[in-house]
Amino acid sequence: MLVSLIEHLKKVKDFRKSQGKRHPLWIVLLVVVLGMMSGYQGYREIGHFVKYEQRNLINNLEIFTERLPSCATIRRVMMGMDWQNLSEVFNQWAKENYPQIDETDWLAIDGKSLRSTVTNYADKSQNFGVIVSVFSQLTGLVIALSKIENKSKSEIAEVQDIVRNCGFKGKVISADALHCNQTTTRAIIKSQNNYLIALKKNQNKLYEQVKTLTNMIEPSSRCITKEQSHGRQVTREVTVFNNIIKLKNWSHIQSLIKVERWGWRGSSPYQETVYYISSMSADAETFNQRIRGHWRIENQVHWVKDVILNEDKMKIHQIQAATNFSILKTIVLNLFRGLGFISITEGKRWLGNHWNKLLIMTEELT
Repeated sequence: MLVSLIEHLKKVKDFRKSQGKRHPLWIVLLVVVLGMMSGYQGYREIGHFVKYEQRNLINNLEIFTERLPSCATIRRVMMGMDWQNLSEVFNQWAKENYPQIDETDWLAIDGKSLRSTVTNYADKSQNFGVIVSVFSQLTGLVIALSKIENKSKSEIAEVQDIVRNCGFKGKVISADALHCNQTTTRAIIKSQNNYLIALKKNQNKLYEQVKTLTNMIEPSSRCITKEQSHGRQVTREVTVFNNIIKLKNWSHIQSLIKVERWGWRGSSPYQETVYYISSMSADAETFNQRIRGHWRIENQVHWVKDVILNEDKMKIHQIQAATNFSILKTIVLNLFRGLGFISITEGKRWLGNHWNKLLIMTEELT
């Protein structure tokens, strides 16, 4: 993956003037990626990485100069580089490295706000950035992403555009209840994919219909699982209804899914019921697995970028720079996953301060 990454980074347009430019843009970006893979985050820390690893970087990257990109150069690049061009390059690279899979892949789509771009939580009208990611449940890779700003475009509209333009076919796209609307579901069907989407009262008429139907008709299949972890005891029952009455304006729905959870959180009992709609027919065990798989985008993408790669702690308020860092962090995530690490923490431990392992592996593959 690193070989193809370098080739794609060379396609990112350099906004800098030729005069005074010491390093190609791809060198600057690769240094940032290697620094973040080694545990260095933000301008100052990556500047320290460059300082500590200067000789190794010069030798391994064959940089024909005794000077490496400074902290100031990295800051200027991250603030000035066109995020849209970088995201296009990422999407090309991710798609090329997305393996051909015989079985149907389920793609989770979800947005995550860039918290560093939120400067005043009390001001509900302020502008901030949101990264929308497409996550492959089977590979653990982010295979597409885009950025929106809340004042210019909604996440709903962006997901619809991603569906129309992603070029994937024969997949099942999963999303939360925000995206339960006719425009999105029709776009998914038109793109020759299927969907699995949570249903809440934002679609109140459909919600009440589904609630009534799932209490009236016999389920096609049922799946019950029990878990106990972190002081919680949970019983989870998934019932699927394939033999449903056609719903007006939702004719492509093939399955209704009812998920009931009950148990104990510490000493307190709880009970919860959630509904889903899907354009495909499958049994309860499959839907149970894939509904839970959808939330891996929270655990294996959003949480990793927030906590392991310190995205939320970065004090970078400019949306352009924060977006560029977020895209490069997604590259880091994909590189570790491509090396076989589901846990990015384990990947960082394996790499340690010896990031040249990556370059040695790259040379062996070429």
